[in-house]
Amino acid sequence: MGYEYLIVSLAAALAGIGTGLAGLSAATAMVPLLIVLCPTFGGEHGAFTATAIALASDILGSAVTAGVYAKNKRLDLKHGWILLTCVVAMCTVGSIAAYFTHQTVLGGFSLFLCVAIGIRFLVKPGSKEQPMKSGSIKLSAKEIAVSLFFGLTIGFGTGFFGTGGGMMMLVVFTAMLGYDRRTAVGTSTFIMTFTALIASVSHIMIEPAIIFDCWDYLLISIAVATLFSLISAQFANKVNGKAVGYATGIILLALGLSMIVIGNIDSIKAGVTA
Repeated sequence: MGYEYLIVSLAAALAGIGTGLAGLSAATAMVPLLIVLCPTFGGEHGAFTATAIALASDILGSAVTAGVYAKNKRLDLKHGWILLTCVVAMCTVGSIAAYFTHQTVLGGFSLFLCVAIGIRFLVKPGSKEQPMKSGSIKLSAKEIAVSLFFGLTIGFGTGFFGTGGGMMMLVVFTAMLGYDRRTAVGTSTFIMTFTALIASVSHIMIEPAIIFDCWDYLLISIAVATLFSLISAQFANKVNGKAVGYATGIILLALGLSMIVIGNIDSIKAGVTA
């Protein structure tokens, strides 16, 4: 049991760092670690429980991160309100669908996402700092369409995979809506505060045993993730964007690859001795 507390604390710390540095949801780091290294999350609905705990950790972690970025004037909802509305609307639907999906699908997707996001940050660690969008500029038809489409799909993914949509919102804000990286992180973590709350409550309502069986893991995760989110968000607003990107990429890629190896260690041993 003590060993699992250590793993949960480590997972929550990595989740907080990812949230504060790049607006990543807690599930990106937490779910792979929990389902691979903790027997508690290896049962029939282990990935679902791990996802619920990760989402709960995202609530305060995203809130304090958004607060730090807002303090540095890196929050813009005047052009992100459509995305916010759509994402929030689809969270519960995704949570319900997740409960009826095989857990191998959820766990496998989390590992893939962790590796893919790590590679993305190493290939493209930073983005050009752009001026804040003016509040007087109206959304174009293209921006409205992009916000509607990705808002609905990200919202469903938030509830289904427990990703919080952080990475996907970051891509949409920077590549399609013209936000600089820091403003994209600040805005996406603000949205994640609400989506994580809705999705975590939905998960717990579907499986109330999460509260009674894993309350200790839940409290540890929330406290540790929130602390590290605050520290890393303050760090991200003081250093070069590329340094943040490289650090995030290395952490996620190493984590994802190591979890894939650990999860398939028996198959690897069998192949070596064959």
